[in-house]
Amino acid sequence: MITLNITTKLTLLLLTTNKEFICYNLDSKGTNIDSYILTNDLYRYKSKYTNFKVLSCIKKQFNTITF
Repeated sequence: MITLNITTKLTLLLLTTNKEFICYNLDSKGTNIDSYILTNDLYRYKSKYTNFKVLSCIKKQFNTITF
């Protein structure tokens, strides 16, 4: 399992958004999200970003994260 470092701002945004997908690119180390977009239209942005996740799956994992 890959561990990604995300900012507090992005964490709050992921918890409160009504969008279905996050499309993102990673930095050169592959541990931080470099650029991202929250969207309901995956096909529009799939070619511009290398990775995507379904936000409903991510929101379930926030319950197990320790800070």
